[in-house]
Amino acid sequence: MEVDDPRADAVFRAIHQSLPVRREQGGRLTEVSETDVLQTFTRPITSNEPLLLFVKGEKGTGKSHLVRWLKSRLGPRPAWHVVYIEKRNTSLRRVTERILAGIDTPKARLLRQELARASSEIASADEAVSALLARLDQLVTFDSATEIRGLPEVPAAELADLRRKTHRLLGDYTFRNELSRNDGPIHRIVRLARGGAEPAESVDEADLHLTEADLQVDPSGFDDLGPEIQNLVGSLVSNRPLRGDIAALCDWYLPRAKAEVFMGQGTDLLSVFEDVREEIASRGQELCLLIEDLVLLHGIDKQLAQALTIPASSRLCKLRAAIAVTSGYLSSLDTFTNRGVQFTLDIGIDTIGQAGLRDFVGRYLNAGRLREVELAAPKSRNQDSPVPNACLSCPDRSQCHATFGTSGDGYGLYPFNGAAVDNLIKLASPGEFQPREILREVIRAPLETAEEELPFGGTFPSGRFARTLDEVRQSVSPGVRAAIRRLNHSSADTELSLRAFYAQSPPLADPALEGVAAYLGVQLTPGIVADQEERDEPGDPQPRAQRQPGQEVDQWANGVGLLPSGPANRVRRWVCEAVIAHLQNGPYGVVITRTKTGREWLIGSHALRSSDVTIERSQGGGALESSNPFHIKATDENAVLIRGILSASEEGRLDIVDQGRWFFDLQTRISHYASTLARLGTVDSATALPAAVQALEVLRYATADPGQTVRGALAAMLVPVSPAQQNSVVQEFLREVRPIRDEALAIVRAQATAAKGTGKPSLLDVGAVFLHMQSNLKARSVGELPAGDGVDAKLLRQLQVRQSRASVHAWTSVIRAVRDVERFLDPAEDLAAMLKVVDRLVSEGHARGRLPRADSQDLYEEARSKVDAGAMDVYRRLKRKIASQPGPDDLWDVIDDPLPQLHALGHYSAVTNELLSGLATTLAPTSAARTVDTDALIEELRALAGMLDQASQGAE
Repeated sequence: MEVDDPRADAVFRAIHQSLPVRREQGGRLTEVSETDVLQTFTRPITSNEPLLLFVKGEKGTGKSHLVRWLKSRLGPRPAWHVVYIEKRNTSLRRVTERILAGIDTPKARLLRQELARASSEIASADEAVSALLARLDQLVTFDSATEIRGLPEVPAAELADLRRKTHRLLGDYTFRNELSRNDGPIHRIVRLARGGAEPAESVDEADLHLTEADLQVDPSGFDDLGPEIQNLVGSLVSNRPLRGDIAALCDWYLPRAKAEVFMGQGTDLLSVFEDVREEIASRGQELCLLIEDLVLLHGIDKQLAQALTIPASSRLCKLRAAIAVTSGYLSSLDTFTNRGVQFTLDIGIDTIGQAGLRDFVGRYLNAGRLREVELAAPKSRNQDSPVPNACLSCPDRSQCHATFGTSGDGYGLYPFNGAAVDNLIKLASPGEFQPREILREVIRAPLETAEEELPFGGTFPSGRFARTLDEVRQSVSPGVRAAIRRLNHSSADTELSLRAFYAQSPPLADPALEGVAAYLGVQLTPGIVADQEERDEPGDPQPRAQRQPGQEVDQWANGVGLLPSGPANRVRRWVCEAVIAHLQNGPYGVVITRTKTGREWLIGSHALRSSDVTIERSQGGGALESSNPFHIKATDENAVLIRGILSASEEGRLDIVDQGRWFFDLQTRISHYASTLARLGTVDSATALPAAVQALEVLRYATADPGQTVRGALAAMLVPVSPAQQNSVVQEFLREVRPIRDEALAIVRAQATAAKGTGKPSLLDVGAVFLHMQSNLKARSVGELPAGDGVDAKLLRQLQVRQSRASVHAWTSVIRAVRDVERFLDPAEDLAAMLKVVDRLVSEGHARGRLPRADSQDLYEEARSKVDAGAMDVYRRLKRKIASQPGPDDLWDVIDDPLPQLHALGHYSAVTNELLSGLATTLAPTSAARTVDTDALIEELRALAGMLDQASQGAE
């Protein structure tokens, strides 16, 4: 709504409702009215001090609305020069132009020219991002300030080092690209500074600042760069305090950088503001400034704060300002601390009361019904005249008001009723009064749904109604929801919406709800009670025992909580036992045994585990993914099913919940699942035996001794023993293929055991699998896959895909580590000889004071202590393997994790290289432009070490 537009002013007056305000004074809060705020702001200024009035509150509490209301109530004030700064389309330049409106002085003209120049130099958001980062880098690097807010008591040396690191990052092309991405922090800051905030947008104060989270980048994007920037980025990513310090340093200069980029470097707002006040004083007027949101002025807020605290004089006009500001933001402006009168709109929703909240909604509904000509009528433009009531001319008013009710002002609540308004407000604005959320979620979104659905009888309110507030209709229990969907085939969602929102005590139907349903043409299901799934049969002579509390199950179905492991595991076991009973009593012909744990059943070659019953959003199911799950999704029907199972497991009766209907629905699912398990346990196991044996033989290489004969391989297949230091990628791979290995073991067990008369399995019959093992004894990965899409092909395909992926992942890290070593160390190097030479050289160099740093020997010895001859052997072996391009077979070559040895060798090589390069400078200074030949230097140093050795022996 445009300021000073008569139509917008009429709409504003129609929707405005007086609400309580609290005044902060001496640490206490006193409830006052909007009239008190107006009187405080308009009282005569009797001193030279500016009259500052702050309207504080969290996002969406109506701060800007109250400032707008003050503007609407000022009326003609010839003695005031009024400047109104709205949050709509506000930019730093536009704010300054509004302050300069009507002022024609040399400084004002100069500032306008500077604003125009700065604006013309930046044509796009991308250009603004680049300019802001460049200016920020320049300020961080060259400013001489020694005290930075956010970095208290930082020594000068540390601050200088922090400036250097920040300059290195801001000057790096890749790092600047990370900050400049379209969804990144600098684009966000630039958008708000250029006036990109939407009228209804809640701007968070944090969005205007740089935080340590904004500097969290992906270090892999810097892999191709030099070691200096890689190390710096690595420190930034891993060291949160360092990120916080760099963010604080940048944020200190951010307002200044923004002001200079978007308003010009020659801008001196403080001086110009004094010029403005001089001009207004010459006219015999006061300056009245109203600001809808101070947060959006970040960049010039500190200058503006200083300007607003300068007392009036014979030269400067008197000043009053009403400023809306987010709670907490005021303390960041030292000049404003403890100044002015402060009012807050952070008000509990109970303070306004049910009637006040209904009136709030009713005024918006009425304003939406009024035609423009009615709103803009002369009497309605009078501030004190009542707003027209659109319902008075409606032919349906009598029946509509009787059905849906009215607000205290007599405005009809249609298409809501009082209960719907109350229930929706509780969901949209819990605890605190959030008028913006009420407008968005209670009025705008539901009315958009109503506009589409009301023309079609029996449709409104559909499942779309208030979906963002409560999609599942939590006030209606899952059992009631399931019953309504089962019994109401034409308008179940509409009935659920009515019962959830329009009922006084959801989901029970009351006379008011029945009247609304009849008016809208919706048929309510008869006989619905609050606990539909557990109601007693009529005439039940015996009182029921204490039933399973359904709160946890209801929360699970509503999506607001997980199903705890206790009830979830009881459901899993009950379903598994029902499946086993179905198999044992059906014509399936499979041998079923139960393991000692009691949580696993063997159905032929297939293992059924309780974790195969997967319950969505539940605990206690384990981390392994089942290959043949029995799914129970979080639906209302399954909530009834779970409550039925829990009641049956405790009380032994199937009819306590929903009169037992759940059990008959479950039987069909159990029958289908049992048939699937029987097929898996019999038909597929025989053909899958070769594939199962091959899979187990491939996976045996995960053990320290995989065995080279059938006898040795069998032990590794059945009882693998992992290396002491197993590669983390291989560990993850083995976790992923655990279900594959378990399935292969079950197939082998079923085919390689002989059934005795008791039905129990005998010892393993190796003869059944000997030939299969012998034919693939040397295979380290899956070869050619079986034809078709049977169990055998599926088993080996899953293993093949996972092993290939794991091999690529593992070798990627190894290749990177090998290349890091290769930068400094040739695989043909004699490590023992090199260690001896460099050890002596470092010792002699330290004794003679020729090492480049005081701690060079300590750094060297620390790196040296972690290197041994075995690391060089690993390095050479992997270097040769990399040359032949590793494949899936080669995953097992890195099972004993080589990375610690490679990293130690690489670190030692890097430290030695840096030490030798620094030593070269002390021995034979070179020009800065000359590049050190490290290989030649090493040869020279070896000769020098030899000479030192001979000299030492001669001295002895």
